[in-house]
Amino acid sequence: MSLKKSAKKLIALLILVITVVSVTACNTSDYAESGKIIIPAKELESYIGADNVVIVDMQSEENYAAAHVEGAVNIPVSDIMINVPVQNMLTSKSKLQKLLSANGIGNDTVMVVYDDNNMSASRLFWTMLMYQNHNVLVVDGGLYAIQAAGYTLTGDVPTITPAEYTAADKDETWLASMADVQNQVDEPDKNTILLDVRTDAEYYQNGKVPSSVMFDYYDNFYSDGTFKNIETTRINYMKAGIKPENDIILYCQTSMRAAAVLLRLYDAGYRNMRIYDGAYLEWSSNPNNPIDLPTGIAAPTNKDAS
Repeated sequence: MSLKKSAKKLIALLILVITVVSVTACNTSDYAESGKIIIPAKELESYIGADNVVIVDMQSEENYAAAHVEGAVNIPVSDIMINVPVQNMLTSKSKLQKLLSANGIGNDTVMVVYDDNNMSASRLFWTMLMYQNHNVLVVDGGLYAIQAAGYTLTGDVPTITPAEYTAADKDETWLASMADVQNQVDEPDKNTILLDVRTDAEYYQNGKVPSSVMFDYYDNFYSDGTFKNIETTRINYMKAGIKPENDIILYCQTSMRAAAVLLRLYDAGYRNMRIYDGAYLEWSSNPNNPIDLPTGIAAPTNKDAS
């Protein structure tokens, strides 16, 4: 490497270090317990075959049949959602109880969850939070990270001994309704942030909820599909004006990506968060709801917004 290239790399590194130090020094926020939910793929080995642990694969039934972690049970994400009043809504207490019981999961079982799309496992994490269960760990990077770590996958389906799972009532502190979002639009609370994690392209095409802050879902991940680390996450969100003391209402198109962002923030110490489960699909389908569009762009029709 030439001296000139080495100098450029050194300067870039120094700029990065100075940025991190300066931003961190200005961060006086208090964060809750962090780094306990998202686990690296290399740690999965200690859970496979362990007592009181169920590995949950959230691939489609077809992909699960082709290859999955040894001993993993299959819970496709469609099994934990209903499509009323719009797509991808939180499942009911009774359906969740039956689903988990049938898959050998009891109230004290530790669920170690992975997926193949960086969304489904997070959606299960949020679903369990909604029903007051905190016994969920999510494998960072999902199936691709598991394969990269050298684990041998199988097509064999394990024998499942049914358990008895009793779900608690919903913990509404993790859920926002359309009325909550409407109230924020009509009478803004300066401590509340509407966080839209769709892409800028989606915003330019279909608009957003007025006053929403855009923060692309994909910006929460490294190029290999693993979550950005805790320090980087805190810095990025602080730069966007989002602090753990804010009341954060997250949404995307159908609340799937929002669940992944909630998981990343939760494991980075944020707790004041709610998912607007109806998401932009519900919001834009109501002709009475206002839509914020970039200047000079006509509002989408109801058909476009759906």
